[in-house]
Amino acid sequence: MAHPGAPLWVKDPAQWIPYLVVLTAVGVTLLSVGLLQGAMGSLGMAPLLYLVPTTLAAARWGRWPALVAVLASVVGHDVLFVEPVGALTIARADEAVGLALLLFTAVVTAQLADAARQGAAQAREAEVVRRSDQLKTALLRAVSHDLRTPLSSIKAGVSGLRQTGARYTEEDREELLAAIEEEADRLDRLVAKLLEASLLEAGAASPRKRSEDVGDLVHSVVRRLAPLLSGRRVDLSIGDDPVAVPCDYVQIDHVVTNLIENAARHTPAGTPISVLVTRGSDAVKVTVADGGPGIPQSERERLLRPFERGASSSRGVGLGLAIARGFVEAHGGRLWVEDAEAGGAQFSFTLPLIA
Repeated sequence: MAHPGAPLWVKDPAQWIPYLVVLTAVGVTLLSVGLLQGAMGSLGMAPLLYLVPTTLAAARWGRWPALVAVLASVVGHDVLFVEPVGALTIARADEAVGLALLLFTAVVTAQLADAARQGAAQAREAEVVRRSDQLKTALLRAVSHDLRTPLSSIKAGVSGLRQTGARYTEEDREELLAAIEEEADRLDRLVAKLLEASLLEAGAASPRKRSEDVGDLVHSVVRRLAPLLSGRRVDLSIGDDPVAVPCDYVQIDHVVTNLIENAARHTPAGTPISVLVTRGSDAVKVTVADGGPGIPQSERERLLRPFERGASSSRGVGLGLAIARGFVEAHGGRLWVEDAEAGGAQFSFTLPLIA
């Protein structure tokens, strides 16, 4: 560990890594120019190769590493290839002009590449700000409506129970308490989804991958959702062999749960649901299909965005599918919706077999 009073270059040696990489790249370029000179007998357009490390340095690290590349290229070329070789002097006027043009061209190229890099960075920052503003607007909308609704119901139920002189039968009291509990659970789910969406937006929901059997995961989700799936036929097509894939169990459990819950809540009672797990050459595909009314083509992409809900009257903040897609994409996979072969909607997602 560096001493607190050490110079900056000692405190943070990593800051010199770009310069070391740049000087190495210039050295490789000088070697290439030397090989070309030996093969062709003339440098010709070979000095233009120095623009490669200069441009890459400016695009990757900015102006100062690029200027180091320019100076190292000009000095190295002068010492190694310009008469008299081995000295920082130039015997011929045309070679002096050539080096001056090389220096000018390299500096201009470095400036342009650095400006392009800064422009791209500013564009990314603007996009982040725009998305952040959209999320804030959506969060305000959720707080003003979706969160206030269960809070209002809870407050009304509690106020009724505390009302002086109010007489409730045991049945009425149990009904009010059940309604309060239901709204509290709903509020808990909404807050959890808002937190998950915020983590995804901030890029802080990195999956903790371990080798998991997707088939066992799907079976576990279906067993847990048995009360919700009561009265429906659920067809599982998984196979007997384990389907191991590197993934974050909690996140993928969330994805499968969300897709099956949506299939149950947005289709008529008794509508069958099928879950299919297939293994390809480089990825595992999980498909949840229902026999409901389906989803119009124009609505499909919109439903995968935050705070978007379909035509169903089911309550919700509209974050489930967006979070599910975020988890899948964090694993390097893809989630999409299409028509099911037997009618209805079909949600599918993939998980790469290699982490």
